Amino acid sequence: MGNSLHKSNTAHGGRVHEAARCWNVSPEEVIDFSANINPLGPPPGVLRALENCLAPSNLRTYPDPFAFIAALGKKHGVATNEIVVGPGSAALIFAVLRALLPASVFVMIPGFDDYFRASAAVGAEVLRTRLTETNCFAPDFAGLARVIEARQCDMVILNSPHNPTGLLYAKADLQMLVAMAEARGVTVLLDEAFIDYVPESSLLPVAATKSRLIVLRSLTKFYSIPGLRIGYAVCAAELAAAIRDQLDSWPVSTIALEAGQAALAEREYESESRCINAQAREEFAAGLREIGLTVFPSAANFLLVKLPVGSGGELAGYLELSQILIRRCDSFCGLGDDFIRLAVRSRADNLRLVSLVETWFRRSE
Repeated sequence: MGNSLHKSNTAHGGRVHEAARCWNVSPEEVIDFSANINPLGPPPGVLRALENCLAPSNLRTYPDPFAFIAALGKKHGVATNEIVVGPGSAALIFAVLRALLPASVFVMIPGFDDYFRASAAVGAEVLRTRLTETNCFAPDFAGLARVIEARQCDMVILNSPHNPTGLLYAKADLQMLVAMAEARGVTVLLDEAFIDYVPESSLLPVAATKSRLIVLRSLTKFYSIPGLRIGYAVCAAELAAAIRDQLDSWPVSTIALEAGQAALAEREYESESRCINAQAREEFAAGLREIGLTVFPSAANFLLVKLPVGSGGELAGYLELSQILIRRCDSFCGLGDDFIRLAVRSRADNLRLVSLVETWFRRSE
């Protein structure tokens, strides 16, 4: 293919267009396991909404988030002034840090790179605790509770299901930490970008009842619309107003708002996505384990995998020959290049990847 992407350990996956240019193919020919996007594609209602909103009258006026925020309030049972809409949950992370200006932030590693970038952007000291594979990257909640109790930080950033491991944190553990943080004046920023696969574990329903809890959600991954940047935060009204002040006057486009509102009504799509993902994820994980990989527990639509031989960079380079992208994990602080993260795609795609990885192993022996 000439050019190669695998020498770069980019901090984000989903570089489909860049790969297509590099390999001189169309974006549709790239099979992307590097970004955790629902393989079912956008719901039918979202596609209809996109068609309808392209009327000239919609394009000639500024976006109005009122209907979308009202739909969110109804779906989650929260007031509209307790919701902040932004151009993706990543943008909201930066807005939260700008609004609160914490002097110190406690973050687990490995973790989403934007937690560190947003903290650095406001000059916050980053305190880190390392999650280890010996206990499947489960946090030491007792140790974290001691950090909060001693008020060793102003903010704790948590992510459940965790990225890049996929581990779901017990709701009771999170509730314990939130209660302690509330009592000690420590803010908890809880990123629930992948919680749609296990919605019963969400803390969003109680977010607005706390003065120090902010819950982030994303629509782009679960509803397969990453090209439309839209996410939201739920928290107490006063805190929501402070975060909203850190965003542009019209942070989300009319097209994204219409798509987001339509997505919230897709209950059948949501149920189908959860069912298909759970089955495909377990089959995918079993296939990867069968050929000798270590696969860590996941409640999301991706798997963290450890290679028994070789490196993620070498495997990525080999898979480029089949126009496949995977997510190397050496850009995650705390993980080496023997880790990769794989999105759960269709059964056919998953089986094909397992077969290709097995072939690569045989060639590496």
